[in-house]
Amino acid sequence: HFHESLHLKIGFFFFLSTFMAASRLCSAAAIAAAFTSMSMSQNRAYADSRTWFPFFSSSPSPPPPPSDSPANQSWSSSKPEPNEHKGSGFDPEALERAAKALREINSSPHSKQVFDLMRKQEKTRLAELESDKSHNSAILAHNDIERQQKVAEAQRNLLQTQAQTKAQNLRYEDELARKRQQTDHEAQRHHNAELVRMQEESCIRKERARISTEEQIQAQQRQTEKERAELERETIRVKAMAEAEGRAHEAKLTEEQNRRLLMERINGEREKWLAAINTMFSHIEGGFRTLLTDRNRLIMTVGGATALAAGVYTTREGARVTWGYINRILGQPSLIRESSMGRFPLASSMSQLKNRITGAAAAQGKKPLDNVILHPSLKKRI
Repeated sequence: HFHESLHLKIGFFFFLSTFMAASRLCSAAAIAAAFTSMSMSQNRAYADSRTWFPFFSSSPSPPPPPSDSPANQSWSSSKPEPNEHKGSGFDPEALERAAKALREINSSPHSKQVFDLMRKQEKTRLAELESDKSHNSAILAHNDIERQQKVAEAQRNLLQTQAQTKAQNLRYEDELARKRQQTDHEAQRHHNAELVRMQEESCIRKERARISTEEQIQAQQRQTEKERAELERETIRVKAMAEAEGRAHEAKLTEEQNRRLLMERINGEREKWLAAINTMFSHIEGGFRTLLTDRNRLIMTVGGATALAAGVYTTREGARVTWGYINRILGQPSLIRESSMGRFPLASSMSQLKNRITGAAAAQGKKPLDNVILHPSLKKRI
């Protein structure tokens, strides 16, 4: 970057010297010599500097290696620097020459064009730096992508290798498991066959023992049944004799007991009825004696009986008359009921009202219902 900046400065000063050759050739040469001596003596440049003047930078950077370009050698040979302060690394004469060149540029009528040109060159340089930075970033991104692809490929190969190894291990384990299972099945089959044989022998022994035991039990049962049958026959005979004697004795006792109970029941019923009759007659006798001796009670008794008889008769006759009236109203046709109103209450008043209506109609000399519109069936009935 230092060499690039130096070449740009040299080109700028060549352009400036050509541009100002007609007017101020000496001033342009002095400015170029000042800038060249300043850049050669200062030995401090910055890759990302924002200005063309190194003494306007904010922080110094480490000194770059010296440039050996022919332009620098020519400029250094044309403008030698007699006094170089190597001890401190700072040349005040170069600073003075730069300040003088800056004053000459400011006093020049083409200073604005110079600064515009410097600004455009700075923008161009920054754009190139940004382009280089983007290009480097793209290269780094591409390298990173390639590295990631290689890592992914390595991981994929590793995973594939691991999967193959795992599949081989699983197949080997499966084969071992099948062999072990087959061996276990064979051993289990032999064991089951041995168990079946032992169970069959045990079943045969148990069956023989069971048959022998059953034969002994059946023999004992037959002997027991025979003895039980003899005992049952003897028991039945003795029981029959005892039952016959018991039934005879029980019948005798039952007959005597029934006769005694019957006599006791008859005596009890007779005494009960006699006591009831005596009590009833004694009550009747006491009641008549009380009525005959007490006149008020006699009058009240006779009056109560008379009122009771009258109430019963009145209720019966009233119910009969009411039922007959209701039966005539509900059971007879309307025409017969209307023509038989004389039999019912208020018959006289109804007949008088009818006679008045009939007399008034006869007095007028016409039928009373001529102007009345009736239903044909009702008119026919009337």
